Amino acid sequence: MNPDFAIVLNFKINGNADADFLVKTARNIGARAVMTNAQKDDFEKACSKYTIFLADEADGIDLNGDDVIDTIVNNRQNGKNTIINIPVTDGKFDDATQKLPDTINSWMHLFGHALNEGKHSNLETDNGFILENRHADYQKYVFVKRPLPEKIVVSGLTQEPNRVEWIDHRADLDFAFKDSKLTINLTEPESDLAWQVLRIQAHRPEDDIIHTEF
Repeated sequence: MNPDFAIVLNFKINGNADADFLVKTARNIGARAVMTNAQKDDFEKACSKYTIFLADEADGIDLNGDDVIDTIVNNRQNGKNTIINIPVTDGKFDDATQKLPDTINSWMHLFGHALNEGKHSNLETDNGFILENRHADYQKYVFVKRPLPEKIVVSGLTQEPNRVEWIDHRADLDFAFKDSKLTINLTEPESDLAWQVLRIQAHRPEDDIIHTEF
């Protein structure tokens, strides 16, 4: 399966369901693929409309609002996607199931780009793990979990970065670079979510463009 599909919602349908609503829900919370056990034609139309991939049905896992983000992030660290079973009875989610898309949406609203676009990085950190933007390798994402340390050290960079920031609200972080080691002093991010993500913005090709006045 395409590694870009960090999250796949596996709709387990009992009775009739609104495929358009379900696929739109998946798109809105940051999932890029779905699968289903029923109404394949309806899902194909909805997936085409919302630019979501309809994957062949496979075994998923049952998660809840308390463990879903840990599972998604840990699987991404290991280069795997997460197929999440979503029960749908007569077109509706029960209260327990509804917590899944709600929880995923809250986290992905802030960090979905880093999760979906991230791939393995050769950089190392003494806390958490690092992914690299697959489309822009000058951007690295460091995933760290609470309780946050006062600082983290990233090894393997060959050049001092231009900027280091929390992705949440783009708050700048102080850093020092020496002997290929980047030491980042962490401040408290604005969100209280367990998993936080910071971005290391390295030298970009456009930084070499000379400003010209006409």
